Amino acid sequence: MSSSAAEIDVLLATWNGERFIEEQLESLFRQTFQGFRLIVRDDASTDSTLDVVERYRSRFPGRVVVHVNPCRRGPCGTFSLLAEESDAPYVAFCDQDDIWCDDKLEISVATVKSIEAAHTVHTPVLVFSDLTLIGNNNQTLAPSMWKMMRVNPRRANLGSLLVQNLVSGCTVLANRSLLRRAMPIPEGAVMHDFWFGLVAASFGVLYPLCEATVRYRQHQSNAIGAGGSRSTADALKRISGDQRFKYGIDASRQQSQVFASRYANQLTAQQKATLQAWCDSQGLPAGVRQWTLYRHGLRRTSLLNNLVFLARV
Repeated sequence: MSSSAAEIDVLLATWNGERFIEEQLESLFRQTFQGFRLIVRDDASTDSTLDVVERYRSRFPGRVVVHVNPCRRGPCGTFSLLAEESDAPYVAFCDQDDIWCDDKLEISVATVKSIEAAHTVHTPVLVFSDLTLIGNNNQTLAPSMWKMMRVNPRRANLGSLLVQNLVSGCTVLANRSLLRRAMPIPEGAVMHDFWFGLVAASFGVLYPLCEATVRYRQHQSNAIGAGGSRSTADALKRISGDQRFKYGIDASRQQSQVFASRYANQLTAQQKATLQAWCDSQGLPAGVRQWTLYRHGLRRTSLLNNLVFLARV
């Protein structure tokens, strides 16, 4: 399938994924919607990942394009390059170790088109979904990642997204208008899905599908995983010390500064105030900081998550 004939470009970033990538590729070519082209960019793998990909390029001539990074770029850098290589009306980000539900693309593209019909194709649109967590052997660990992590993406807006990324990249379908607004992904972005979510929430439509469209594999080599248990006891333990939490908060503030600078002339006064409050809140006394965050809508989407967030931020 030539680029001009593909309605969706599926953007697959790979790196040393020989163990699971064949299952993912099989799930792609089982999709009930087959009007897609697969663009693969390998991040300098040292195993047989590219050999597996080449077999699928031979099986599906004209539908699989392969690029190789001469040196490692990491997941965000690799997905950024993939997005730049796409010219289809819609793009779907794809990880190498998951399994897509057979109707993932069909449901997602129908949803995006219905939103475009209501708002015009010039509106940036991002559709994302829940995930089923699976282990190494495809065993189900949790039927809903959103429930396990106690998040409610239906409440997603700019304020909630700044303090917690709710968009899982492997579930995303985005339209061309969103790519035009979001690209290029800056070096200060935490991850591609985080950046695209902020852009969609600020300038278009961010729409959660409240069903799992991806079987999301958890293993030791995940670039970003679900993070383990989200019980009340686990959440309370995080109050006393989790360096990943501090790193994530610092990275989000830095990303927010880049976002505010990039879109300074396009943001509303309220959006600017929300971004500024998040960037400046670190230097405020605890009580003032917490009130400032609450007043500007900088809060997480469930009571427990927000209590933990406010106790540590």
